[in-house]
Amino acid sequence: MQVRRLTAGDAAQWRTIRLDALEAFPDAFLTTYAEAAAVPLDRTATWLERGQSFGVFVSGTLVATGSLARENRRQTRHRGSIGPFFVKPGSQGQGFADPLMEAMIAAAQAAGMWQLELQVAASNTRAIRFYQRHGFEACGRIPNATVLDGVHETDLLLIRSDPPGA
Repeated sequence: MQVRRLTAGDAAQWRTIRLDALEAFPDAFLTTYAEAAAVPLDRTATWLERGQSFGVFVSGTLVATGSLARENRRQTRHRGSIGPFFVKPGSQGQGFADPLMEAMIAAAQAAGMWQLELQVAASNTRAIRFYQRHGFEACGRIPNATVLDGVHETDLLLIRSDPPGA
């Protein structure tokens, strides 16, 4: 198993796993399958070169991905957002999510981000337990965060905060 930042050379595998995620769990992501499929591969490669996505590889095959985005303003550079986090269904439960999250947290800390934030559907108890294991705590609710086919979903805002000197 190898955990590392993704690069432009990983674009095809990243796109495949992203489309797999959107097909398997369409309600868990804000992007639709059709929207993701329409993104040209070169645009994905350019986005991956920014170094915000991480992946777990097993025998050269990408099995899990997660994204980390830093706030850019001077007053908020200590904050980062964990974006889409996904382990392929056939690879779930095999211990790939923990090292991926640990690598993302370590990269955030190395870059001076000591507060990480994410949103997760309140109904996604498995994901919530996972994030809590990694030090995230619920600090708010976003009612009607998503509405799909008349179904309103509440999101939880989770934060992991380790201020220097605290």
